[in-house]
Amino acid sequence: MSYLVLARKWRPQRFSDVIGQDHVVNTLKKAVEKGRLAHAYLFAGPRGCGKTTTARLLAKVINCANPVGAEPCNECSSCKAVNEGRHLDVIEIDGASNRGIDEIRDLRERIGYAPSQGKSKIYIIDEVHMLTPQAFNALLKTLEEPPPHVYLIFATTEPQKVPATILSRCQRFNFKRLELSELVGQLEKICKEEKIDYEHDALVLLSRRAEGSMRDAESLLDQCISASEGKINLKLVREVLGLMDSQVVNELLASIASRDRAGTLAIVDRVVSSGADIEEFFLSYIEGLRNLLVMSIYNDGKVDMLDLTSDEVESLRKILGAFKTEDLLLLFRHAVMVYRDLRYSNQPRYMLEAAFSEAASWSEAVELSELIERIDRAGSATGGLGGAGTGTNNSFKGKGTQTEGMGGSSKSRGGSIEGAAFVDREFSKGASGVESTAVPTSDSKGNVSTVRAGTSSEGQAHRSEASSQRLPVSREEGLVDDDVGALSKLGGREAWSKFLASVRESKLTLGIWLNSAKVKGVEENRLFIDFSPQNRFAREMVFEEKNRRYIENQLEKFFGRRYALISSGSAGRTETEKPPADDKPGKKARAADAELAEEPFVKRVIEEFDGEIIKKTEKRKGDKA
Repeated sequence: MSYLVLARKWRPQRFSDVIGQDHVVNTLKKAVEKGRLAHAYLFAGPRGCGKTTTARLLAKVINCANPVGAEPCNECSSCKAVNEGRHLDVIEIDGASNRGIDEIRDLRERIGYAPSQGKSKIYIIDEVHMLTPQAFNALLKTLEEPPPHVYLIFATTEPQKVPATILSRCQRFNFKRLELSELVGQLEKICKEEKIDYEHDALVLLSRRAEGSMRDAESLLDQCISASEGKINLKLVREVLGLMDSQVVNELLASIASRDRAGTLAIVDRVVSSGADIEEFFLSYIEGLRNLLVMSIYNDGKVDMLDLTSDEVESLRKILGAFKTEDLLLLFRHAVMVYRDLRYSNQPRYMLEAAFSEAASWSEAVELSELIERIDRAGSATGGLGGAGTGTNNSFKGKGTQTEGMGGSSKSRGGSIEGAAFVDREFSKGASGVESTAVPTSDSKGNVSTVRAGTSSEGQAHRSEASSQRLPVSREEGLVDDDVGALSKLGGREAWSKFLASVRESKLTLGIWLNSAKVKGVEENRLFIDFSPQNRFAREMVFEEKNRRYIENQLEKFFGRRYALISSGSAGRTETEKPPADDKPGKKARAADAELAEEPFVKRVIEEFDGEIIKKTEKRKGDKA
């Protein structure tokens, strides 16, 4: 064949021709000049970034008869033989097809022979990570102590698959992806030398699709030159590569910004009818969201990092005003989630229509911390917990679980928010709910228990197998209002409400239990509270030793005075009085629970999910462990 593709025709013939790998080239040139070449090298990096080319250049300069400093002369017979791929002492091996132990044994046998054409023998093994473990082991001794006339150069795109024993015997060089400007500059140079008319924006688009690979960029340019009528422009590049017109993507983004569901469906229909690749279209949409996000974060600054044409930047600026940064983060996460499923869907069009309709109907985003503050305020205003709220596309779960919304998730433990999550403002208007998760565990003796992980928000009361209750308890259920005189000693009802809110903020579940109590009296340093019979479980939890101590510490911090928390139960017995004799079984059960709580696994579950032991079942004979 007389025609030579651009990727081969424009392969660097000197170290100075290598683009974007100065950190590698400069080190190798100095090693050549000082005569400090290692016997084994590992070149690692993405495809098309110059690994094999650099290996050939190193082999060329090692055997060059008349090197110019650290550069090969490209005039001697050895250099010409390497350039033409016929040098007997420069052996290139494909690691993917010669990966077995037999091939490596053959290499070990031949490696000891003296070079026949040059001064040294250079073995270049491409995609070395494809060798089998047995082949790597067979190579170890030879790699560590090769003959003085032998150099080994390995190239790989997946260095993490190369055994550490191999890595430790090589000098490793990491090649980087080429920058967009480097790719565009090289393509412009090629077009000028080849006398090809071009548009700069077209070469930018080609380079963007190459994703840092010079070989890919040159191959794409070769393809466009073959299809051109004398000039390479944006329209031609999009047609040849099957890329989506940026105008279509901008129309889609504008429809989402204006919440136009019908408009998004019409665009999907137009794209599908035109025969365009659906996955490519969705990737263009994700890229458009990313560009908007960058422009939003930098407030229209640093547009140069977007690699966009001036017209594309102006089109995006018109759309940007409709979004906040949080909205774009929300849409971007949603798009990424949809893309995971889109690749494996048998009906990608349906998924596109649903995804874009959902995006176009999404309301303004609100941070999760702001949502929780609203729930707290709503709970304080109503004096208790309301019903469970729901949203169109969200569900809110509290402490120890995830807040699930479009594209976002965060974990909340102990009233603190980790990470960033955003939910629909429409959902936040009525969102409040409580769920509890039962985690079965067993101790070292085989006893099975249930540990409840509190998953509560200011929404509805705890539900468990041991106790079912409703909060707040109404007057008809037998509990009278707070004692006004007692509350006045604490600063009034408002001060008590703020104290409850502070407890909920630090320990949400404990705050909910305490919220069901009523203040019955304050005598010197003693604070009497009461619970209705239906709230017996809440009473037990509040007066659990660690919880009671915590509440007393919070009382001292909030009111500036130490109070002992005392229960004035319906039977007239306070928490500090000695329990009746028939309470011994309950005491034994609490002691057993305390012992179980010290089990490492159970303790970890309780700490992770802010839970408590609600049921313990003795292991029976015949039960499986």
